[in-house]
Amino acid sequence: MNNLTGFSLECSGYSVKQLVPEDAEVLQKLYEQCKDFAFLTYGEEFSSTAAREEFNTVPEGKTTQDSYLFGLFDSHNVLLGMIASLKHYRDQQTWWLGLIMLAPEHRNKGLGADFYRAFECWVSAQGVSQISLCAIKANELGLRFWKKMGFEVIRKTAPRQYGIKTHEVYVLNRTLNCS
Repeated sequence: MNNLTGFSLECSGYSVKQLVPEDAEVLQKLYEQCKDFAFLTYGEEFSSTAAREEFNTVPEGKTTQDSYLFGLFDSHNVLLGMIASLKHYRDQQTWWLGLIMLAPEHRNKGLGADFYRAFECWVSAQGVSQISLCAIKANELGLRFWKKMGFEVIRKTAPRQYGIKTHEVYVLNRTLNCS
């Protein structure tokens, strides 16, 4: 495996670093900036402990050692975005992308796509062959983004509760091809 603490973006002026629990306060500020996503998904704001919980919440059978959170920082070390992921979930060849968020003022400029592509190449270097994720049906912009990034819907789940909302969920998959 290569560097587990971060990866680089092709666009200058940005850096990516692995986030650790001590970064919860700065991550919480990003959560608070992304209220639109919280309301769309949960029908309410993120909790005041959402960032801290991100470091400790893993599915059954996984440990926090399987969880990788990366922050996208500008040249002034301001957190602009994050990716939360799990290695080898649901199988040894799959990396699960649990969440990607970008501060609203940095969206629709190609930065999210660059961040994701750099993450994908980093994941590929870890010896994994695919990335999976889920997106709620109501998040049409998110679904469009993931399809543009080469993801394909592999199944649709029964409606699930997210906060005070219920959503149909699409599971998407992408086979990696970074060299």
